[in-house]
Amino acid sequence: MNFSTASFIIAALFLGGASAEQGDTVKPVVPLQAYAFPLEQVRLLEGPFKHAMELDRKYLLSLDTDRMLHVFRVNAGIPSSAKPLAGWEAPNCELRGHFVGHYLSACALMYASTGDEAVKSKGDAVVKGLVECQAKLGEGYLSAFPLEFLDRVENKKEVWAPYYTLHKLYAGLLDMAVHTGNREALASCKNYADWVIARNTKLSDEQMQRMLACEHGGMTDVLAKLYAVTGEKKYLEIAKRFNHELVLGPAKQKQDKLTGLHANTQIPKFIGAAREFELTGDESLKTAALFFWETVVKERSYVIGGNSDGEYFTHKEKLSTAFGECTTETCNTHNMLKLTRHLFMWNPEADYADYYERALYNHILASQDPVTGGICYYVPLRSGMRKTYGGELDAFWCCTGTGVESHAKYGDSIYFHDAAHALFLNLFIASELNWREKGVKVRQETRFPDEPYTRLLFTCAAPTELSLKLRHPSWAKSGFEIKVNGEKQTLASQPGSYAVVKRTWKTGDTLEIVMPFKLHTEGFRDNPNRFAFLNGPLVLCAQVTPKQLPPAVVGTTALACEALRPSADRASTFTGPAEIFRLPGAETKEGISLEPFFRMHGGRHYMVYFDAFTPEAWAVKEKQYAAEMAARKALEARLVDRVNPGEDQNERDHKLAGEHHQIGEAGGLKCRQAKDGWFAWTLAVKPGKPHELRVTYWGSDASGHDFDVLVEGEKIKTEKLHGKKPGETFDESYAIPASLTEGKSSLTIRFQAHPGSTAGGVFSVLMLAKE
Repeated sequence: MNFSTASFIIAALFLGGASAEQGDTVKPVVPLQAYAFPLEQVRLLEGPFKHAMELDRKYLLSLDTDRMLHVFRVNAGIPSSAKPLAGWEAPNCELRGHFVGHYLSACALMYASTGDEAVKSKGDAVVKGLVECQAKLGEGYLSAFPLEFLDRVENKKEVWAPYYTLHKLYAGLLDMAVHTGNREALASCKNYADWVIARNTKLSDEQMQRMLACEHGGMTDVLAKLYAVTGEKKYLEIAKRFNHELVLGPAKQKQDKLTGLHANTQIPKFIGAAREFELTGDESLKTAALFFWETVVKERSYVIGGNSDGEYFTHKEKLSTAFGECTTETCNTHNMLKLTRHLFMWNPEADYADYYERALYNHILASQDPVTGGICYYVPLRSGMRKTYGGELDAFWCCTGTGVESHAKYGDSIYFHDAAHALFLNLFIASELNWREKGVKVRQETRFPDEPYTRLLFTCAAPTELSLKLRHPSWAKSGFEIKVNGEKQTLASQPGSYAVVKRTWKTGDTLEIVMPFKLHTEGFRDNPNRFAFLNGPLVLCAQVTPKQLPPAVVGTTALACEALRPSADRASTFTGPAEIFRLPGAETKEGISLEPFFRMHGGRHYMVYFDAFTPEAWAVKEKQYAAEMAARKALEARLVDRVNPGEDQNERDHKLAGEHHQIGEAGGLKCRQAKDGWFAWTLAVKPGKPHELRVTYWGSDASGHDFDVLVEGEKIKTEKLHGKKPGETFDESYAIPASLTEGKSSLTIRFQAHPGSTAGGVFSVLMLAKE
């Protein structure tokens, strides 16, 4: 089934009331209660979201087409003189090519959101180059890596997520087809999917499920979407084969088996389940998607709406302790919002819109540098951390890819409709909706979140009866008010519901919503005394000094809220007195300043979560803090040198060498490890002096971690890790006699795995002068 450009526009713009998603021609078999408007019908007005989108558009236009296509051309045997990109798009990275798929999706979404022909042209040029590579490779295959990667994943050999990468290309091609009418993109996507069908038909169900243990992105989702767009059922059938029952199965039974799983590997599986439910009516898939959402949002997420620590789902029973350097991967939230959108269309409850708002403002918007447009991989929540952004041409992380998509489609969940006479207002974002089918334009003028107010202005081709369903946010506990043409309305609505205004609207009508913000706190289920401050929907944070103990609250959370005083000239900014906000051991009493987390940028270090103490508990804690500070100072006084595994420059400075070694991660911390190999660093010493080598290991590492620790080639200890301290790190110290440092200013420290075993992981190495 081939579509012309005109057919795509018709499908995208006028079949929205009958289809679950833009561009679908297959109607869902289950009744939907709400439908999204096509991006073409929503335009952003001035505000923080339009600013973020414009930075994203600038970045998309800046990227060189030939450089993005280089790895594809090399793989296809087509000459390319372009300079390769770096990071995850480098020629030696196993995920190379993934960002190009994201780029196509972002160009398509940006074109739909803005009508910018220059962005469309960039996307078209990439599609053309990919089609040439696909033709050269033959049989429909298209990738920047060889088919051998697929052979490896099918045979349980080590390889980094090839189907994950292929999914991004599928999705990008299909988005270009749906949003820009690019017929080459649709033909390429179909050829690609036919190749997947031919390849995977050869696998038994058992082989297929075994292969799905390797991260495969949203293959289910994109293949099901291809069926919805084309009507060709073979694509739905292959989509079903990508359902990973090891993960979906427990969720279908409402069992939470997520602890220890890589978070963003799982989320797309449930997006695919949601889309399949719409197309098949399989209730078990609906159950799985709903249960997963409830579990992740209500039990496994942090206050900004993001989830995961070190990319993994941790024990939800002690989430308050899961604060590594890599909390809340941004990809996860991008995908959770996609899932939320599906669930809202099934059952348009304000709970879904409340979460969407929380995560959109406090994670997605907060993850982009408002000056450079750089994007965060993680948005860390450990006190004293700061946001780190990827470079323009040397990162291309997974979150760079989802990031360029997120900032291109802010208009996709502001408004919904019910295919009849109801219009949902979910988000208070300055924008204009053109509901062409009704002949109605709605202009939303607002400075939200700087002001807790929005105004809708109507332009109607003819008087039109509509029921406006206006979200009454869960955080708007009092003072929520609606006026129509200046007249206050008497409406029955509660926080976390919808207020309904039904009338015949005409040009010039206005509707105003006042929703006062109020300071409140949100703590962890497992530890209510570890909590964050919010003002309305906005998470607040405080700037702190790095490598110093953070302030704490002495008193109740209610007392802390009462003590905060608003700034006269900065929205949602507050100051708190030193009597309540205590800094351990501080000689001066400066108090604290809180501001919106989404505005915390510029390399500033911050804290989001505070600990609350009674005065008595604080007196004890201060003594503990004092002891910790004294121990830290004593350690610093003895420190000669240190290695921070995973920090590129630090490891280069220490002459990293080895075989079969790589970076690992546990508890949100990076480590270095080697399977059947070794790694070594060179650390400074004081000549002729005895030293102590202090190494940090992971307390859950057990069997299979047997290795020797060598200094200048001399074995000083054989380590056999045996799960000494589950869930946390621990230190081991090794004495280095003065004879080994005689006449030397540095020593080489080597970790050598025993045959068939792993050396490490090593999380930190300190060279200390002997006490």
